[in-house]
Amino acid sequence: MSGGQTFHKKVTIPALVILTTVSLLFVVGYKLWKLDPNPVAAQPTASASPSESMPEMPTAFPSTTGDPNLDVAGRLPVIVLNGTETAGLAKTMSDNLHDADWVVEETGNWTGEPLLETTIFYPTKGFSSAEELATQTGGTPVEATADMSQTALTLVVIK
Repeated sequence: MSGGQTFHKKVTIPALVILTTVSLLFVVGYKLWKLDPNPVAAQPTASASPSESMPEMPTAFPSTTGDPNLDVAGRLPVIVLNGTETAGLAKTMSDNLHDADWVVEETGNWTGEPLLETTIFYPTKGFSSAEELATQTGGTPVEATADMSQTALTLVVIK
């Protein structure tokens, strides 16, 4: 060993410093991103009288009791279909939608009549979801036919 340094000084101390640094970064990142593996909200303690109880806070997510198919943002899930011969177009779009917090139910190829533009087929009660999807994809909302999904939006990607 050159310079008279021992194995301990050359390897063990730097390894401990690196491990400690990585551990601290993990803990800080864990706390900042709130990556709690058991996401259980703290239970409020009972108060002595009703006047001391806290008022009920509104929920952060819209209620989906009216339609179980809606996601937490109140939107229908999306079926993404490639309406062209370009391989991977539906996959790319579904990845983009997933990144924008849409629930992608299925990805595949369009087998219907050829379309000239990106089209969003929506069920009878899905127009608001279709409008929101149209702003993100540039698609044109069209009411779905009876043989199409009545629980999800069907996005046929052309461009």
